[in-house]
Amino acid sequence: MSGIPLISCLALSAIALHQSEGQAQSFLQRRIQQRMQERQLQEEAKLTENQKQQLFQVRRDWLLSSYEQRLALFQSTQACLKDAQTFQDGKECRSKRRKAGRQLLEEGRQVMNAERQRLGLSPLPTGLPLSF
Repeated sequence: MSGIPLISCLALSAIALHQSEGQAQSFLQRRIQQRMQERQLQEEAKLTENQKQQLFQVRRDWLLSSYEQRLALFQSTQACLKDAQTFQDGKECRSKRRKAGRQLLEEGRQVMNAERQRLGLSPLPTGLPLSF
């Protein structure tokens, strides 16, 4: 009987450690992303106005050229959700949208990274949106 409280305490300790481990990992991930963004901003601050304009034009051109694809993605997700009859159906719609969205974002990142490489900049980190 005296071992039961000990087992409960060990279980609670394991749960607390697991949660703090997840929080530490997400903190570390956020910190890494923050440093990568800072590095990107420092690099871009050193660009000439002409280089900044070139980078802007590549971003703008890609966003404009991919507009129809992004719109079609939202429309297909909307249609999928309208047809969904179960929770699992809805989950599959969202999963397909995320996968297609990530693929589209990766295509844009490749376009941007080609221009960034031409300008002597480091590549964009994964997981960050393409912004101006």
